[in-house]
Amino acid sequence: MYKQMYYTDDLTNMSEEIVFKQLHEIIESGEEEIKPTAITVQDIAAIALNNIPPKYICNVLDKQNFPNSLKAELESLEKFARYQVLKAIQVVRNNPHD
Repeated sequence: MYKQMYYTDDLTNMSEEIVFKQLHEIIESGEEEIKPTAITVQDIAAIALNNIPPKYICNVLDKQNFPNSLKAELESLEKFARYQVLKAIQVVRNNPHD
């Protein structure tokens, strides 16, 4: 509710972007057999994101051309996010949200 009071279009949680990228790649590759319904995807993303530190950026220039220090951090975050997404898939598979 309060977020809508302010301009936040440039604020991006890169962890969220990376989790959805990893989830998309896993679904597309068929690496894990899951039905990508809205509820399943949101459950997987929520579980994974709750185990990953947020990484917010708001500078438009940083979004277009990541500084080297941020690139290294994001590469590490991608590996960790993939691991967390795979774990989250197992949790959702074992505890489906009916």
